[in-house]
Amino acid sequence: MKEFLLPKENFRTVFVIGKGGVGKTTTSAALAVALAKKGYKTLIVSLDPAHNLGDVFMTKLSDKPKMLTENLYASELDMEKLIKSYLKHLENNLKNMYRYLTVINLEKYFEVLSFSPGIEEYATLEAVRNILLEGDQWDIIVFDTPPTGLTLRVLALPKISLIWADKLIEIRKKILERRRMVAKIQGDQKFVLEGQEFTLPKDEEEDPVMKELRKYREEVKFVEDVITDPEKTSVIAVMNPEMLPFYETQRAYESLKKFRVPFNMIVVNKVITVEREIPEIKVKLDAQEKVLGEIEREFRGIEIIEVPMFPQEPRGLEWLEKLGGMILEG
Repeated sequence: MKEFLLPKENFRTVFVIGKGGVGKTTTSAALAVALAKKGYKTLIVSLDPAHNLGDVFMTKLSDKPKMLTENLYASELDMEKLIKSYLKHLENNLKNMYRYLTVINLEKYFEVLSFSPGIEEYATLEAVRNILLEGDQWDIIVFDTPPTGLTLRVLALPKISLIWADKLIEIRKKILERRRMVAKIQGDQKFVLEGQEFTLPKDEEEDPVMKELRKYREEVKFVEDVITDPEKTSVIAVMNPEMLPFYETQRAYESLKKFRVPFNMIVVNKVITVEREIPEIKVKLDAQEKVLGEIEREFRGIEIIEVPMFPQEPRGLEWLEKLGGMILEG
């Protein structure tokens, strides 16, 4: 058994990453099935907008965890619904921070924001945070992630967001400090909007903007603490024995190392094995051998599991359990 896949004091989070089409969803599902069979209460969540997880399990899934078998639950998150929920959350927070914004029609601004670059990453991060907040319900949470680029941006967001939050808190402190200085000379700054009087806050304790910034920082720090803790998080990269997936895995490894996210295993999927020489695929086999050698050299200290190409696509619990067992015990 791979210790880095098992829960310690609390729940364990496993992110399965990889280039589109390498078998990431099948590997995620197989791992979840095998862990559930070992007695761990396991939740597998698809964050991939393509949503193939239900196809692999041969059942319809929604954003609510569905029990598939003993100890195994699965869900697929709807990206469009996630973005709408995230924007609604932002809108409510803005109205709470700046009560006078209730007289402004914010909905049209958030409609435009829904197409903004980066909104998908922030919505995904918010979904991950909500799942982690309820982590005590599970022993292990397996995330079937979107293709590598989006996943890496999501995993990098907590660190980047903490830097932004600290900077914004610093700026807000200076704003409040200047308000206090003005108030000493001119008194409290007040204004009237639609017959209602507002007083600009000048102390951190009464300032809703500062409260929201500190709350946001705590939320992001929680995710950052979980995904950088080797006792709580593991990353498994799935790739095919080809050069393009190899290069992408290499970049993912370097990126995750920079953000201190534990990278533990590579599953090399669809490795062709033959008992006799077949001239028609000799070029393919030679290229495969070269990539496998590169993987061994480049990822020293990382667990590497080779999964053979099966005669049929692994689908259904029986096939997935077999594949998951190869990953856990390999």
